[in-house]
Amino acid sequence: MSLRTAWVLYRWHNHGPQLDYPDEELHWQLATNLVHSGDLISNDGRFAARMPLYPLFLALFAGVGGHGILVARLAQAALGAVTVGVAYRLSNDVSGRRWAALTGLLVCCDPFGIFFANLLLTETLFTLLAVTFTAWAWHWLARAGHAGLPLLGLAVLGPLLVLTRPSAVGWVVLAWLLLGWLARYGPPPTAPSNSALAASGHWTDHVARRPLSLLVCPLALVVFMFPWGLRNQAVLGSWAWLSTNGGVTLYDAQGPQADGSSNQAFLLLDPELRGLDELALDQTLTRRALRQMWAHPGRVVQLAGVKFLRTWSLTPNVAEYRSGPAAVAGAAYTLLLLLGAVIGTARGVLARRAAPPWFAWRLLAWLPILYFTLVHCVYVGSVRYRAPLMPFLALATGW
Repeated sequence: MSLRTAWVLYRWHNHGPQLDYPDEELHWQLATNLVHSGDLISNDGRFAARMPLYPLFLALFAGVGGHGILVARLAQAALGAVTVGVAYRLSNDVSGRRWAALTGLLVCCDPFGIFFANLLLTETLFTLLAVTFTAWAWHWLARAGHAGLPLLGLAVLGPLLVLTRPSAVGWVVLAWLLLGWLARYGPPPTAPSNSALAASGHWTDHVARRPLSLLVCPLALVVFMFPWGLRNQAVLGSWAWLSTNGGVTLYDAQGPQADGSSNQAFLLLDPELRGLDELALDQTLTRRALRQMWAHPGRVVQLAGVKFLRTWSLTPNVAEYRSGPAAVAGAAYTLLLLLGAVIGTARGVLARRAAPPWFAWRLLAWLPILYFTLVHCVYVGSVRYRAPLMPFLALATGW
């Protein structure tokens, strides 16, 4: 926590409550307006510009005014420290204390995690939720007769991830499906209870009905999402389950002006878009983006390559941080983590080649990495969107 707190205080000393990015300003607007007017609405009148969980988190501090920004950043430093603890505990349960120490050190010293703790963006909260979700997934697999608490964690954290970032919905559903498949094979090879379960035969008793218990997860997703959808139906006339920003984001990534980065100047330059409300704008830009993709599939593939390189760039895409100590630290850390994850996964797979499914449970670490990489080959690519994936590479290093 000390590294993240020191960075937050250093930036506050030099820049105060300054917000550097438009998304930061929007999140703070949503939180501030919620505190002052009782409604989650942006200054320009958008009701569903972003998913609600992160603005709700910021609303805890918005009533303090400018210093609320500092308190929010310090709270995010604390969340980052909790993420380190969760990653350490998970790695310890999976691979033992030696690998857990390495994982904990890698997550603790993550320059991207430290940097984003100071920004009012979803990365820090989302990273904690994502790593904790994966921890509960592993514990659900590792326990046969005592999996109630992990199942509750999966059912609650899945919706919370979606309420933080709408792009997470595919990963959450795929993770639940993966767990249902893996449950047929018994606990992971490294689970402490593996030998006892095999000897007692208890796992066999649970194989038939364990995957069925996961049905509570999509039910929980509906329950958690329903208030958000109902509120949007009341104020917009549409359920808008995943916000009204999807069309803007997709057109930003696939419109004729797209180059792989985010540049939403088209919202100001196109006169046809200026008079549309947020719902009509979302629908119009979605249709335009899909037509563009259908008419130029080769360009979709070409842009996907550009976005992949942007997402996994060794140095930040922002010019301010593309050179100097920040660039060197980011590049060195990213290379170290990528090599470690590949080597660690290969080592684990080769060591237990005969244990079915000898590779699949490692997908708990690799699934979010692969999924969000593909998502941002379609949508805008940025180092920002891979920041929550770095702890998973650290986990894969020890698995």
